[in-house]
Amino acid sequence: MSLQISITLPSLNEQRHITGCLDSLEASIEAAPDRYEFEVIVLDSYSDDATARIARAHPVVDCVDFVEPGILHARHRGFELAHGDVVVAVDADSVYPPGFLEALLAPLEDDDVALTYGPVGGEKRGNVDAAIRLAMQYGLPLLGLDWVSGSNRAIRTEAYFDAGGYRLERDGQALLRVMIEEQLLFPRRLDGEVEFVPEAHSAQSARTLEQLFFLDEKEGGVDWDVIKPYESYRRYREKLRLR
Repeated sequence: MSLQISITLPSLNEQRHITGCLDSLEASIEAAPDRYEFEVIVLDSYSDDATARIARAHPVVDCVDFVEPGILHARHRGFELAHGDVVVAVDADSVYPPGFLEALLAPLEDDDVALTYGPVGGEKRGNVDAAIRLAMQYGLPLLGLDWVSGSNRAIRTEAYFDAGGYRLERDGQALLRVMIEEQLLFPRRLDGEVEFVPEAHSAQSARTLEQLFFLDEKEGGVDWDVIKPYESYRRYREKLRLR
């Protein structure tokens, strides 16, 4: 019996990266075992560049849907649209090797496993952001914790809804709060095992660190006030100076 897999990909103004991402997913789908059947859903937050047009024209894409800004809303909409038993979450600025899907999905053959995730490196060696992320992904499981990347995970659709899904009210708040909800807290609410799959690696663009300050340029982006504490302090000091 085949397992239905839905690959969901949020996007916002990703015309520079999305073709490479979709090409890599197409190769990974072709390399996956025949027991898997795939659909690819692109969730675009009303890009004002060619992202949606490129996605519609790509042969691996089955559906392009438009969603309100906010990465958690985009991820959630993917689950609502998915026909698959399992939803694989990827990012438009990432690339995935041919063996990615086979490795990520293999542990889900065990019904006790609710979520699998793999390591996310950088597109270039020496990327500081990627090094920190990899250290967390490899190190936290040793402490009984998981820092589950949003761009490299597979979740049983039923398990997602049984856990109540992502807490969407946290979308659009400070970036770290969104990351903590998506990558740390939500996996702990799942009723099932969470498994780290080192073989299911992927590479994310080097702009990941930059988007801490320019996240309106990333998928599902909103005005993420990442440095809100600093800005609040700066405005407070400015008021004192004007008195």
